[in-house]
Amino acid sequence: MAVQNIILPLVYFFSKARKLQKGLVIFADAHNNECPVSMKCILDRFKSDNDYSVIEFYHDFNKCGSIRSLIYSIQFMRLYAKAELVFICNNFLPVSACKKRKGTLVVQLWHACGAFKKFGYDTAGDIPKYYKGNVYKNYDLVTVSSGECIKYFASAMRLDERVFKALGVSRTDIYFDEDFIEKSKERFYSENPNAKGKKVALWASTFRGNPSEPYLEGNVSVERLAEELSKSGEWYLVTKPHPHMRNSVIANTESDIPTEMLYPVVDLLITDYSSVIYEYALFKKPILIFAPDLEKYKAQRGFYIDIQNLPAYIITDSECLTKENIEKAVSQFDESKMQSFIERYMNACDGNSTKRIIEYVKEIKMKVKEDI
Repeated sequence: MAVQNIILPLVYFFSKARKLQKGLVIFADAHNNECPVSMKCILDRFKSDNDYSVIEFYHDFNKCGSIRSLIYSIQFMRLYAKAELVFICNNFLPVSACKKRKGTLVVQLWHACGAFKKFGYDTAGDIPKYYKGNVYKNYDLVTVSSGECIKYFASAMRLDERVFKALGVSRTDIYFDEDFIEKSKERFYSENPNAKGKKVALWASTFRGNPSEPYLEGNVSVERLAEELSKSGEWYLVTKPHPHMRNSVIANTESDIPTEMLYPVVDLLITDYSSVIYEYALFKKPILIFAPDLEKYKAQRGFYIDIQNLPAYIITDSECLTKENIEKAVSQFDESKMQSFIERYMNACDGNSTKRIIEYVKEIKMKVKEDI
C-alpha cells in the first residue's frame, strides 16, 4: 500500500509536469507477458491508425518479483502521466494509484462476458481488506456484453452506472469470423489427430480460492470421466483449466490451444461457474454445468443470476459426471432457451463490438478535449 498510495502517486505527480503526448495510447496488463486476447482486436486497429502512437506494456507481476514489479509500475506511471488513452482488460492497480489528469481516458475492456458469479466488492476475498481506495478508480469506460450486465458490474466495481456501456466485448468479434473458425478447426485436428470422427468435450473450469492460493474442485470426477470416454471411443476429452491452475489436471488431456480456438471445435462444454458460458453460448451448442460444491460456493461467493436459469444441463453430484449424462446434456439441449440467453446477456456481441468501442472512445475523447 505504501507503493500504491505514496510512491506511484509521487512518480505520476512529477511526470505530469509535461504536456499530454498527442495520440499516445497505452495497452497495459499485469497478468500476461504479451497482449491478452481481450485487447488484441482493439490493439490491431490502433496500430494501423497513423494518428496514434501505441506503446504496449505487458508484464506478469505475479512471476517477476516485487522489486521488478515496482520498477515496471514506476515505468507505467511515467507513461500514464502523458498518455491520452489507456486500455486494460484485467485489474491493473497502477491505474488507480492516484487521481489522473483530465485529458487521459482509461478504458476497461474486461476479460469476461456476462455476469455470473459475484466478483470485486460484491464478494469476500477478491479485494484485500488492507487495500485503501477503489481498485477500479479512474475508469472512464467499461465495456460490457449487454445492458443487463451493467447493474452487476456497477455494483462489483462500486462505480456509477454511466461508466458502463453495452458496446459489446471486443474479443468476441473473432467468433463471427469464418476464417478464424476454419483455422481453429485445422489447428485442433492437426494437434489432436485422434479426435477425428469423435465428438469432442471440453472441460474449462474456473478456480476456487484466490490467485495466490487457487484450487480446483471436481478434477477427480473429470479424471474418471476421461477414462470412461477413452474406453468408449466415441468421445474425445480436452481440458483447459483456469490459467492459475495450469498443469494441475489429467495428463494428456490439457490443450495448449487457446480456449477461444477450442469453442468452434467442441460439441459440448463442461464447466462450473466460469464466465466462458457466455462467449461459448454464441456458438449455440450444449453446455453441461458440473458443480459438486454448488451450495458451498453459493454461500461463500454467490451469483448474480440463478444457476437454474442457465441454458445448461446441471450436475451437482460428483459421481454423476458420466458418459451417459454428457450425452443427456447433448440430447436435451434447448436452442430456443440458448437464444433467449444470448439476447439477454450477449446482445451487444454481434461481430461489430470492436468498431463500436473505438468509435465511442474517439467520440468521448473529442468531448474531453473540448472541455479541457
